[in-house]
Amino acid sequence: MRATGDTKGLDELFERLERAYIDRMADAGERAVAAAVANGSYRNITGNLRSSIGFMIGLDGKVIREGGFHKVRGRGENMERVTFTTKSGKKVDFWARGKFGDGSEGSRRGREMARAFIERSAGYSYALVAGMDYASYVSSRGYDVIDSAQLTLGRTLGTTIHSKRWQG
Repeated sequence: MRATGDTKGLDELFERLERAYIDRMADAGERAVAAAVANGSYRNITGNLRSSIGFMIGLDGKVIREGGFHKVRGRGENMERVTFTTKSGKKVDFWARGKFGDGSEGSRRGREMARAFIERSAGYSYALVAGMDYASYVSSRGYDVIDSAQLTLGRTLGTTIHSKRWQG
């Protein structure tokens, strides 16, 4: 059967449905990222791992929406032993706060990983990532890195999320 007549209304309906679909996916991503950041059970030393958590939605290899990747400042909770000898020969030995950061590197790496995935995808694509290269290691040690994000995303969208480790 062939339809004839003005299809302008159908085109507008399709565009509204598409926008609503993308908005729902973005809202689900924001909720997932918030869950991952709030429930991350690992120490936040540099801020990079939490900052690398985010999502991107793509269409035919182009990013159409993104969220997360918020810079989270590290707390530098680790302690390092500092020892040295002064010019006068006095030996100094004390414990000091170790490395900490502002999460800039994590935010950048997370975006890069998600973008690399989206650019290699056809049709609609969705990437929810923890973009630091050590994220899977931290997760394998029993810490919640992105697990709660995946559960939240699945509940919000009413589906099961299948995770895939992917290196960009």
